Amino acid sequence: MKQHRKLGRKQIPFLFLFPAFIIHLCVVTLPSISTFAMSLYEWNGLGKPKFIGLSNFVEIFSKDAVIGRAIMNNLKWTAIFITIPIVMGFGIAVILSRIKKGQMFFRVVFFMPYVVSAVVAAKIWLSFFNPFYGFGQIFSKLGLDKLASVMWTSDPNIALYTVAFVDNWHWWGFVMVLFLGALQQIDPALYEAGVVDGTSKLQQLWYITIPGIKQTIVFIIITSIMWSFLTYDYVWIMTGGGPSHATEILSTWIYKNAFINYRSGYANALCVVQSGICIVFYFIQKYLSRKGGDEA
Repeated sequence: MKQHRKLGRKQIPFLFLFPAFIIHLCVVTLPSISTFAMSLYEWNGLGKPKFIGLSNFVEIFSKDAVIGRAIMNNLKWTAIFITIPIVMGFGIAVILSRIKKGQMFFRVVFFMPYVVSAVVAAKIWLSFFNPFYGFGQIFSKLGLDKLASVMWTSDPNIALYTVAFVDNWHWWGFVMVLFLGALQQIDPALYEAGVVDGTSKLQQLWYITIPGIKQTIVFIIITSIMWSFLTYDYVWIMTGGGPSHATEILSTWIYKNAFINYRSGYANALCVVQSGICIVFYFIQKYLSRKGGDEA
């Protein structure tokens, strides 16, 4: 009887995990397997799929003239988002952590853009960048004719950076909150000891603050990398991947092939490639974490 009770107690945790397992199986595992399976077919999304083996992947790596530019744009996007928002978020978090009065006000103000819908934010900024009644008119009245003539979302040379600016406006406040939460976990006694030892503010930052939030920094970097390769909303709303694929990224190219070109099989193959890139970055992060003795 006691043995049956022990067996029952051991099974209780699995009963609690079972609903989450079923949800993960239905929402993540099975769709992932289906995506890989359909990447081996030629399919327009409606008719009967035709098995073509690895032909879709051959086309991706040998014939698709857009995929290389899309990956390069994703890499540029990644380079932007593992530097600018992280530096901004960390810097403002350090400053706010030392403010005694009014800290909550600034935290709310800086975090507010993150809760705004991507569609709403993108449409608002599109109106700002409109050359007929946006920043163009303001610059024109100020006599800044060169800035007034800039086509922020239509110039292939700057369109990607314009969209990245808007996404960063939305994203960096969230990074700031993460850093601020991590900074509050550092023992104040460490800073007191640093003051006794005669360390400067810069030395405290380098030897106490940064090592104290190292895990948070690693988490934000790897999250930013993965989300940079999965980003979609701001690019699609503001430019649709244009002009002339100047802002094309993997997500928009997948969408166009699936729902505009009616090549669902090819779009699934692109999804596999996109997932493979994210997995590579994940294992790189795990390797660097183990090598540095900081498993994240």
